Amino acid sequence: MIAEIARLIQNEQEDSFLTDLAKPHALAMYFLRLGESANKVSRSTREEHPEIAWQKMANLRHLIAHEYRQIDHAELWKLATIDIPILAQTLPVPPPPEDIL
Repeated sequence: MIAEIARLIQNEQEDSFLTDLAKPHALAMYFLRLGESANKVSRSTREEHPEIAWQKMANLRHLIAHEYRQIDHAELWKLATIDIPILAQTLPVPPPPEDIL
């Protein structure tokens, strides 16, 4: 999802992005998926990487999925442009599939 978020906002300006009819909603869906993935991270991985805001990602997913409040696309833009690049550098590299299966 991080790569998809990066591609979605690549070469975009905030004002034009936020006034687009589809892109802000696509960004919300990527954050929803990211939060769902964060929910599935094992306890041991969470403990090994406490610098990652796993619970905040999961909570954001709940806010988007259940519309507890109106989705703030400008806030998602900030997360995508500021926090996601940092997260991309912080996330552990997953093991290759043959090591998992």
